[in-house]
Amino acid sequence: MNEKRLLEVLETHYGIEAPSLELLREGGGHTYIVNGETKYLLKVIGSAFRNTARQSISIMRYLEENNFPVPGIILTKDGNTSCETTVDGKETLIVLMEFIDGDEPDLKECASEVGALVGRFHQLMDQYPAEPVSHSREFFIGRYLDFLREKKHPGLSAYEELGDRLWDKVKSLPQGNCHGDLHRGNLLQNAEGKIYLVDFDTVCRAPLMFDIMVMCDMTDYFDLKPEDISTTKEVYRKFLSGYAEYHTLSREEILSFPAWVAIRHFQLQATILEIHGTNCIDERFIDWQLYWLNKWMEASADLIE
Repeated sequence: MNEKRLLEVLETHYGIEAPSLELLREGGGHTYIVNGETKYLLKVIGSAFRNTARQSISIMRYLEENNFPVPGIILTKDGNTSCETTVDGKETLIVLMEFIDGDEPDLKECASEVGALVGRFHQLMDQYPAEPVSHSREFFIGRYLDFLREKKHPGLSAYEELGDRLWDKVKSLPQGNCHGDLHRGNLLQNAEGKIYLVDFDTVCRAPLMFDIMVMCDMTDYFDLKPEDISTTKEVYRKFLSGYAEYHTLSREEILSFPAWVAIRHFQLQATILEIHGTNCIDERFIDWQLYWLNKWMEASADLIE
C-alpha cells in the first residue's frame, strides 16, 4: 500500500498536518492508526467492498446522531463522510474515524451492561431508514450443506437432518436489523469504562437472537466443556436482564438460544470454506464438528430454566 499517497490524502482532504501511519490489520482492505496531534483510525477500502463500507458509514452516522456509543466518522474538509481516490492505481474509498483507545471488556463482569447496549442498538435499528441484506435458512444452514454435498461427505444426511431440526426451531422468530457479527471483539471499553460497539460491515436483517447468541456464547468452538456451558448460562441470564431494559424478547426467542449456537457452527463453517476453499478442512474435522453439535444439543437441554 502506497503510504505516501495516503498521507497526501489525509493532508489534502482532511487537513491533518504531518501525520504518520501505523498498519493495524489487513483483510478486505487496510486499517491504519493515524498518529498526529490527534489519533485516528483510517480504513482504506477497495472497490469490492465499497458498498458494504458505505452502508457501515451510514449506520455509524445514524447511531452517532442518536447518541449511541460508536466511533465518530471524521468528515472531510468538504463535509463528506468518505473520500474516493486512487491508490496504487486502484479506485479506493478512504474512511477516517475517531480512534477508540480501549480493550475487549470481560463479558463475565459486564454482561448486563452489554445486554443493555445491544438492546438499545436493536431498538434504534428498528427505525434505521434503509433495508440491509436479509439472511435466512440458505445463509445460516444451506451454504454449509452445499459444501458437504460438493465434498461428497458420508455424514451429509446426519447434517441435513440436524439442520432441518435446528431451522424448525427458529424459522418463525421475529426478524430485525442485526449487527451480524456481534462477537466480543467488536466491543471496546475505554479507561473510563465506557463501552463502544464497532464494525458494522455485516449488518443484516435476520432473527435478533442471532446477535444475542453470538455475544453470549462462551463455549469453545473445538472443545465443549461443562464449565463453559455453565458460564454461557450465567452470561446469558445477566445479558437478558440488561437487554430487557430496551427491547422485548418472547419466551420462544429466549428458548431458541441453544439452537442458534448450533446454527452458528453451520454458518461459520460455510464462511471458512468460502474464504479458504473446500480443502481447508478434512473429513475428520467435519465429523468432529457433528460430534460437538450433538453433544451440545444434549448438554444444553436445560440451559434455560
